[in-house]
Amino acid sequence: MVIRTNSDRLKKYRRMIVALLASEGNHQCSVCMVNNHCELQNLAYDVGLLYVRVPYLYPKKETDASHESFIIDRNRCVLCTRCVRVCHEVEAAHVWDIAGRGIDCTIVADLNAPWGSAESCTSCGKCVLVCPTGALVKKGESVAEMEKHTEFLKYIVTARRKGEWISFENNEE
Repeated sequence: MVIRTNSDRLKKYRRMIVALLASEGNHQCSVCMVNNHCELQNLAYDVGLLYVRVPYLYPKKETDASHESFIIDRNRCVLCTRCVRVCHEVEAAHVWDIAGRGIDCTIVADLNAPWGSAESCTSCGKCVLVCPTGALVKKGESVAEMEKHTEFLKYIVTARRKGEWISFENNEE
């Protein structure tokens, strides 16, 4: 069996998928808090996406700034569910979930309550650190400060699984 993972056809499909992701929300890099630190932006560069040929949908999703430390801009969310998973599997707080279907699909906190009133939120910020776009950001930080540092996740997940705490140096692979 021959498996090709980098053919011209697959490159074209990857570029189209990234274009569709970019067209579904408000992904205007010049006004985004995580400009130059965004995984969607990096992926667009990697697949050679210079411009989006499909019409932008611009769904009207709300921004929630009710939390004392963080903001969620659902218009920038690509529904990767990293925030849902890290909150559930690592922090065990179960704050985030997905509501709706299709274009109305969105990330919600505590059964669609404002994030600031979510009693289960521990304000740890792990969801903000794993967000690949500018959907989850820390209040009061500038564009230069929004670089994501996710190396802590490997440390936390390993410690939780083994029931012990390890150092970063011992966890290098």
